Amino acid sequence: MIITATLLCSGMGSVAADLDAGKAAAQGKCSECHAASDWEGEDAASLESLIRDIASSKVKHKGKIELSPTEMTNIAAYWGAGGKGKRSK
Repeated sequence: MIITATLLCSGMGSVAADLDAGKAAAQGKCSECHAASDWEGEDAASLESLIRDIASSKVKHKGKIELSPTEMTNIAAYWGAGGKGKRSK
């Protein structure tokens, strides 16, 4: 319950981010211009806010990005973790 409350308060939504899904989405939709290392030191909440502003055209970007809210959360979490997704076993 504490984790859910923390996520809700941080703006990350009610579902925990999936770092592996964030890695896949970032590699598929963002890697042409961006790497996880581009965001070193940025936290996931700040990155998610930036991604949402870019997707809604509030912030200028090289091209239009189309991401679902879940993809935005996952990419932000992946980049905010320094590009370190969970290792698959």
